[in-house]
Amino acid sequence: MWTKLNLILATVIHLKWIQVFYQVYYKIRNRVFDPIFFGTLKGYVSNNEVLNLTDFSFVPPATAIEWQSIDRVNFTFLNLSQSFGKRIDWNYSDNGKLWTYNLNYFDFLFQSSVSKEQGRGLIEDYCSNYMRLKDGLEPYPISLRGINWVKFLSKNNVQDDTIDRCLYKQFKVLESNLEYHILANHLLENAFALFFGAYYFKNENFYRKSIKLLKVQLKEQILSDGAHYERSPMYHQILLFRLLDTINLVQNNSWKSREFLGELIGFAQSMLSWLSSISFHNGEVPYLKDSTKGIAPNKNELIDYAKLLELSLTKTKPLSDSGYRKFSNQTMELIVDIGEVAPSYQPGHAHADELNFVLNINDRPIIVDVGISTYEKNQRRQLERSTESHNCIMLNSQSSSEVWGGFRVAKRAKTRLINESVYGVEAEHTGFKSQGLMIKRKVGHDESIIWIEDYLTGKGTMINSTLSFLHFHPDVNVRISGNDIFADNVEIKLKGFHSFKIENYEYASGFNYLLKAKKLVLKPSEFNRIEIYYAD
Repeated sequence: MWTKLNLILATVIHLKWIQVFYQVYYKIRNRVFDPIFFGTLKGYVSNNEVLNLTDFSFVPPATAIEWQSIDRVNFTFLNLSQSFGKRIDWNYSDNGKLWTYNLNYFDFLFQSSVSKEQGRGLIEDYCSNYMRLKDGLEPYPISLRGINWVKFLSKNNVQDDTIDRCLYKQFKVLESNLEYHILANHLLENAFALFFGAYYFKNENFYRKSIKLLKVQLKEQILSDGAHYERSPMYHQILLFRLLDTINLVQNNSWKSREFLGELIGFAQSMLSWLSSISFHNGEVPYLKDSTKGIAPNKNELIDYAKLLELSLTKTKPLSDSGYRKFSNQTMELIVDIGEVAPSYQPGHAHADELNFVLNINDRPIIVDVGISTYEKNQRRQLERSTESHNCIMLNSQSSSEVWGGFRVAKRAKTRLINESVYGVEAEHTGFKSQGLMIKRKVGHDESIIWIEDYLTGKGTMINSTLSFLHFHPDVNVRISGNDIFADNVEIKLKGFHSFKIENYEYASGFNYLLKAKKLVLKPSEFNRIEIYYAD
């Protein structure tokens, strides 16, 4: 009990007051008052209320999660499929809450195989089940679904009063349940969606609330080097796509003045710059923090969308506030994480991965993160966020930052940048300082080598209780030759380590998709050096 209480206290201390206030406010409001009557959970629209839907247009490039229609409705999200026959259960929960969320996002409307009639039929079915919906009427899925419906209805010139009233009710629910208790990407998605609702319904209240939110949240959430402040490349791509959609909306509709357009474009250009800076030469982002394949639009899709909107792609900014650094020579690309848990008040997508790194050689991933395969609050989720699942140093089987509960972080390591140049970086973290151990890492490169040096300062008993990890991509063949490691054509020389061995691990190649792979488990000393060479 005391352990759980300590975790909660060490987590809550980082929250903003507005998060605490709205956690309490929403719980009291929804228990004391009738949520249907007050329009807070199901929405309430008078039959006499006139909806203004004139002159709306949108040029809708879109991505979608896999969707198929054969002889019955079959949905595939997160590498899990479910067939419903003739009747869709929009509350289906056997595949986990994130799968249910995806079912309710309606991203599948933009699959090439989905016709106007099929898409409209699915929307109509959803509206007919509206009063029975559960997870689908939470603010986050409403936000994504609301944008998708607006885009689909506009693209296909669908004008249907029943659908419009169903959509309007959802925006009313969103307006009354903005996720101030969560903040971060959730609140930003709420703001984007309400902005879409404002334009679609010519609604002044939606507009005033959304534009105020967007101005504040974009300024706070987009860092000076263009990164989204949760430091997940995947969520960066998702939110950049949403920002480009919003620019598209403003460019193609004259309902309001376009004075906000310049700000939106500036943020988009900054985010595009960071995406270009962090991406590998093969176009893929590093799958760090909560990031994985098949969820977000890729780099080329986002750049093509920006060009369609006639956005000029400015010169890339150097990586800075995001905490990432990239070093490369003719064949190797190394990305190092010298940041820390961020933002402090919403670390849901953060991992215990201080001073982590990943490596691509000749456009192939060689040293990788374990990745993510689930958002369920289970043992696998805990493992994937732990220090053990990153190319870091672990003490006594403990993580450098205290990840727990699926999306929580209690005590956090602090990182400090000591020195950096075009040839390398030096930083340290305090994750095990309370136990008498400090860890400093130096990374450098020249034309033929990348090297990583670790300095452990503390009592001998502490140093002897540490383990260091290198995780190899499943496609890499790993073998030992004397004191050297060979990973395909890559030679890894180890200096200073007491011992090392190769073990198996499961690499997350996507949600609910694990592959067998190899990792190197090392016993560090006070000074350790890893040298990585590539042989043609």
